[in-house]
Amino acid sequence: MGLFDRLVIAGLPLVPRRVLWTVARRYVAGQSLDEALARITALRAEGFDTILDILGEGESSEAQARAAAASYHELLAPLAPVDPHCTIAVKPTHLGLLHSEDLCAELLAELCVAAAAAQRFVRFEMEDAPTIDGTLRVFETVREQHSNLGCVLQSRLFRTGSDLERLLTRFPDLNVRLVKGIYLEPASIAHTDHAAITRAYLELADRLLESDGHVGLATHDDEIVAHTQATIRRLELDAPPQHERRHEYQLLMGVRKPLAEQLRDAGHRVRIYVPFGADWHAYTLRRLKYNPEIARHVMRAVLRGD
Repeated sequence: MGLFDRLVIAGLPLVPRRVLWTVARRYVAGQSLDEALARITALRAEGFDTILDILGEGESSEAQARAAAASYHELLAPLAPVDPHCTIAVKPTHLGLLHSEDLCAELLAELCVAAAAAQRFVRFEMEDAPTIDGTLRVFETVREQHSNLGCVLQSRLFRTGSDLERLLTRFPDLNVRLVKGIYLEPASIAHTDHAAITRAYLELADRLLESDGHVGLATHDDEIVAHTQATIRRLELDAPPQHERRHEYQLLMGVRKPLAEQLRDAGHRVRIYVPFGADWHAYTLRRLKYNPEIARHVMRAVLRGD
């Protein structure tokens, strides 16, 4: 990343919220559940499955974590007629991981019970490196009792290969959302070169596709798509009916929709990540830090006084 892009990214927190919201609307369904449900309805009409996430993280009190958990329980009923296959995604620190692992595990288990009653799957997300050990401890504890729970692994991190092997040994039918990882971690614990992150992703993807588990290939990368499609063909994983396959592609709302359409038209199950909520600001800043080109457009708008 060049000096100018680093300066642009450093200045993003100073961008007025009204300007940032014009960009956030590309990535965020809205601030209310009704807006998110409307977006999901539109995506379903286009032949996509969905993931619904209430934006929020870093809750440091028990009251905040319980309030966040309650908001997830409240969306289960109105979501039912909109998308029967929508996955619920939740961040560990939204459910109070920073306050207490026991509290986080309690709230996650309760959500899994409610989601199972609604025939719904829960995805326990992954955040930055300092939270990973706690996240995995909570996941493994809750997953032992609740099979409708999946995790997320990041190819950026050196540790992910060993984490995956341990999880597969314990849970052969493990359900993983595989991502590159958007958190910029130090070189002592993570790949920092794009090519190395991609190579690690391909190795992990092959391992998951060859396993008895389920993998959500979360990517917008043409190289990864080409490689994984070749692996899927080689292993004849596209032979069963789509709803019985152990793999799918997952993309962020607002990112490379033509690729999502291409994968859908090729017969793959494609799931779109739909975030919403009042805490859109931090999420948008992370997306922009990962995409300096769009960040430059934002800064130009600020300088023009848009």
